[in-house]
Amino acid sequence: MKIFRNFICVLVLAACVSSCSITRNRTYSPAVTQLNVQMDDLEYLGETEITVEYRTYLGFINVVDKINGELYDGKEIKTLVISNGNCSTSLVGKLDRASYKLAEEFPGADYFIVAGQSMTRDILFLGGHVTAKAKVKAYSFR
Repeated sequence: MKIFRNFICVLVLAACVSSCSITRNRTYSPAVTQLNVQMDDLEYLGETEITVEYRTYLGFINVVDKINGELYDGKEIKTLVISNGNCSTSLVGKLDRASYKLAEEFPGADYFIVAGQSMTRDILFLGGHVTAKAKVKAYSFR
C-alpha cells in the first residue's frame, strides 16, 4: 500500500510539472517574402566576361594562375556574391574569385544575371589545366 501511495504521488507530481512546461510561440509574419521583378523594371547596363585559369594536382590541390587575364599572387582575395533570388546561380570552378570585375566595371549595377558559363579542362599526368569563363549581364533598377 505504501508503494502504491508513493507511485500515485510521483504520478501526480509528474503531471503537474509537465503540464506547465509547454510554451507556444507564434509568428504573425509570413515565412517567405516575394518581390516580383519584371524586365521592364530593369535597365540594361552591359555585358562582360570573367575568366580564371588554374592548375589542379592530384585532384584536390588547386593553384590559380590568372584571373581576368592578369597574374594572380594570392595575397588579396576579392569576391562578389552573385545570387538571383531563390535560384542562386553558383559560378563553376573558381569563378567567384573573378567576380570582383563586375563591381569594378559596373559600380551602379543592382542585379547580375549569368548568361553562360564554360569550363575547359586539359588533363595532364596527375593534374590538369582548367580555364573557366562566364558571361554576365548587369542591370540596375529604374
